[in-house]
Amino acid sequence: MNQDSRWIVLAVIIGSFLCHNLLAQITQTSSVADGMGARSTGGSFTHIGAGGQPGGIATSRGGSYYNQAGFLNTFFLKPGLDTDGNGIPDEADWDNDGDLLSDLDEIIGGLFNPTSPTNPNNVDSDGDGMSDYQEMIAGTDPNNPDALLEVIHIATAGGGQEVRWVARGGKTYIVQARLDPTAGAFAPLATNLAVGGSAPWFVVTNSFVDLTSTNTEFYAVQVLP
Repeated sequence: MNQDSRWIVLAVIIGSFLCHNLLAQITQTSSVADGMGARSTGGSFTHIGAGGQPGGIATSRGGSYYNQAGFLNTFFLKPGLDTDGNGIPDEADWDNDGDLLSDLDEIIGGLFNPTSPTNPNNVDSDGDGMSDYQEMIAGTDPNNPDALLEVIHIATAGGGQEVRWVARGGKTYIVQARLDPTAGAFAPLATNLAVGGSAPWFVVTNSFVDLTSTNTEFYAVQVLP
């Protein structure tokens, strides 16, 4: 990889800094009758009884609010199991690993194209440094550690600075730059639509030449949802 040592590369995924409102995860037990749930132990046997809301067991959501009806949340088999450490037992948590993808969405994998189930107890299923949520936004394979949004080349070319990154065909990217690596806002330089790539993930190398660069600059590539 040809890269000028003066340049620092950043790859940014829009939406990856969203904060989810954990306070919205409220357990509502008012519709479960008192005395309908109990746990008893005799020797090596444990009995758990529960009464739940009518209508069957189901999970529904509206915006950031989740409702678990039926027997869900009437008792916890492992109340101390909390994968993401947010204070909500996994059995009541819609997102065990805290990666902003619901456990159901991760198990089904339907938010990825092609469909790709991921580990609901692991923020980064393939260990490539990008969370499953970030890979969903970027359209990259969440189960391949070599598939991720990353800048792979920055060098002088064509009278400017050329930036190349691994992209997905059909995705739109914004190339940005700033003078300071840690301070100041990134200024957008260009919007770039990736074209091409082969199924199923349509991986392609995209490039942009910054003809306005007169000083040392720090680049970022942002993918739009």
